[in-house]
Amino acid sequence: MKKKNNRHILFVLPALGLFSFIMIFPIGLTLVSSLVEWRRFIPQSFGTLEHYGRIFTDPVLVKAFRNNFVYIGLTLIFEGFIGLVLAGIAQNMKRSLGFRAVIFAPVILPSIVIGTLWRQMYATNGGLLNALRELIGLEPLVWLAPPYTMLSVSIVSGWIFAGYFMTIFYASLSRIPTSVLESAEIDGAGPMRIFFRIQVPLIKNMIMLALLVITTGGFKGFDLFQILLRRDPLQSGVVLPTYLIRTFFEHKDIGYGSALSVVLTLVVLLTMGIIHFGNKRFVGEIDEY
Repeated sequence: MKKKNNRHILFVLPALGLFSFIMIFPIGLTLVSSLVEWRRFIPQSFGTLEHYGRIFTDPVLVKAFRNNFVYIGLTLIFEGFIGLVLAGIAQNMKRSLGFRAVIFAPVILPSIVIGTLWRQMYATNGGLLNALRELIGLEPLVWLAPPYTMLSVSIVSGWIFAGYFMTIFYASLSRIPTSVLESAEIDGAGPMRIFFRIQVPLIKNMIMLALLVITTGGFKGFDLFQILLRRDPLQSGVVLPTYLIRTFFEHKDIGYGSALSVVLTLVVLLTMGIIHFGNKRFVGEIDEY
């Protein structure tokens, strides 16, 4: 009987060590930091749960959670749904390369450029959007203040990433055999019916992947909020990442900031689990082409 050779494990160790250093070690360090009482950046004592107790009585955290879920809901429309519609439009164009390139272009622009550009467009005095409103006789709006804060940021996010998801959906739609679409046309189905009744169901797995990316990405959104809402005294646009960064670095509250990091990680993992369960329960295995 041959002895089992486990030497292949040696090839896994470098990658496992790197993964542990990059991912597992920081998570473990954050968990430990959340149980430490700090004075500025100096640890004082270990074993406290006070930071987690503050989570249940923090009104700003409640607002951050609410804003985060509103932001995710809006980006599902502005990024996912509009990206899907744009992919359908591109799929029905004879020459869509130029169209796809223009829609995808914002994805490659730096966040600071996009944020600065849209801040100027949203400006109350002299901004493009308010100038257009004044042309038709409407009063200017403060776009980056309640109740338009989350909508305004979500529009910018959609302007950036709708092209990204359009590209993903377009690639999936292109794999559907033309014979399937031609059969539907022969049966008298119009373009809208073919798209929503035939093409979309055939790429459900890709749509669920986009749902996962948009949702988890919504919990990581920081750069646009930081650039667009630099002055936000009412914290109308505070979300979990911005609140976490401000707590940790601006207020130097290391313990509570670490506790917020742990909570945010758990929320993201729970969200991923719910989407995965929904995919298995309601979508199942789709025979994609």
